[in-house]
Amino acid sequence: MTTNDRTVKVLLMAIVLLLCVLVLRTGPGQIETVHAQTARFEHITIVSSLFLYGGDRGLLLLDKRNGNVWFMPQRDKTYGDPSFILRVPFEELDKQP
Repeated sequence: MTTNDRTVKVLLMAIVLLLCVLVLRTGPGQIETVHAQTARFEHITIVSSLFLYGGDRGLLLLDKRNGNVWFMPQRDKTYGDPSFILRVPFEELDKQP
């Protein structure tokens, strides 16, 4: 054997041994179970991230559960309490024109 063949074989064996060590370290008893949870506010859609209302700028939000549109004013880097703007009647979309 030439020295290149030996070097390649030694490197390959070292890689195999390191992979075995990694597999044995993360055995079946050490696997963590993760439970998926639905998003708390998945029914809220940001309609506009920069909306002017009443002289303030802020977020315009749509609640898809009931069709309510809300405005949250932005003050510095925080947001104020949401204020109700209007209700969009989604039921009217199913009716004949």
